[in-house]
Amino acid sequence: MFKSVFFAICLLVAVTKRSYGAVDIGQYIPVCNRNSPEVNDCLVEAVRKGLVAMKDGIKELGLPPIDPYHQKELKMEYNNNQISAKIVVSDIYVGGVTDSTVKDVRLRADDDSFHMEIDMFTKQIYSIGRYSGGGSYSDLRINATGEFNTTMSDLTYTWKLDGTPEKIDGDTYVRITDFYMRPDVGNMVTRLTNENPDSRELTELAIRVTNENWRFLYRELLPMAQSNWNRIGTRIANKIFLKAPYDKLFPVKS
Repeated sequence: MFKSVFFAICLLVAVTKRSYGAVDIGQYIPVCNRNSPEVNDCLVEAVRKGLVAMKDGIKELGLPPIDPYHQKELKMEYNNNQISAKIVVSDIYVGGVTDSTVKDVRLRADDDSFHMEIDMFTKQIYSIGRYSGGGSYSDLRINATGEFNTTMSDLTYTWKLDGTPEKIDGDTYVRITDFYMRPDVGNMVTRLTNENPDSRELTELAIRVTNENWRFLYRELLPMAQSNWNRIGTRIANKIFLKAPYDKLFPVKS
């Protein structure tokens, strides 16, 4: 569920600067000159408007709605000492990202390197869907299927994108090589239903323990989630950055 929540956030990174062939980028967000003293302030407004523009998707750019964002399936596996679990989450909807506040943006865009950081705050993100899986603690085993609802509140995080300009068919584009994010979460609450009558009491116990110890579980799952965010965020960002020349995304004007 962590990864499904932040998959939507990773997707938002790409919209902060985009163009697509003959599409007029200015109709969606401000275009910011990379050598302007006010470039960071301009980018704050560009990200903010990008979030609004992406809410219901942009057909012209081939980008889907992001609030709520729909993901078909997510598989998770966790093993630590006596605890193990395998879960398949499906038909996931994640909402709340377009209500985020853009706190600050920092850009370093040179001829041979690209780095951008975006500081964000999100009051609340929810994730709903279905799950099926099982787990064990020592000799205690549980199998369950049902619906889930996870709410995360007061999220503070920074998107960090690194890339390298490269020539493609005579034009220079930016290829994103790395995406990093480590969110701090104020609180998290998870609710589950269980359609398996033989394990409902155990499910209720597991959820109670999860909600009481969510910070520990969040830290345990964070490295796995970050690896996934890097892979997904990099792939999605490149779908945008590799379609628009560098001087169209970040023009240089005197």
